[in-house]
Amino acid sequence: MAEQQEREELLKEAKTWLKTPYIAEGRVKGAGTDCGLFILQSFENIGLLPHIKIPHYPIDIAANCAVPMYLNKIKEYCTEVDKAIPGDIIVYKFEGSKVPHHAAILYSDEYIIHSHVKTGVTLSNRKGFKKYEVGIYRFNKWI
Repeated sequence: MAEQQEREELLKEAKTWLKTPYIAEGRVKGAGTDCGLFILQSFENIGLLPHIKIPHYPIDIAANCAVPMYLNKIKEYCTEVDKAIPGDIIVYKFEGSKVPHHAAILYSDEYIIHSHVKTGVTLSNRKGFKKYEVGIYRFNKWI
């Protein structure tokens, strides 16, 4: 499958997760997922990644962990780039956090799709999260 087709399949798959509630460490469409496992499972569901087992992590990992474990896991499969295109992963660090701890898939130039604590998997306007962006990452196969 060509890169553009893979990106389109990823976005199509991600959209099928809309309204899935936020559940820390969850990765079940319709039942519950967190931001990282939503992204990981979307890649897995379309065959871009094998099943990757993620060890338990505390829900307050961003506030109490000095090691950027979340970002380090993304870097195992992705490379940082300067400009995002749909299908890329955007990483965030919110106020009060020691390390980056949230990520979304760029859905379009204007929207991201992500699992948010308050809304579950949703489409959000990228502008509302822009000030928290700390990196844009592209799946290594697409580099």
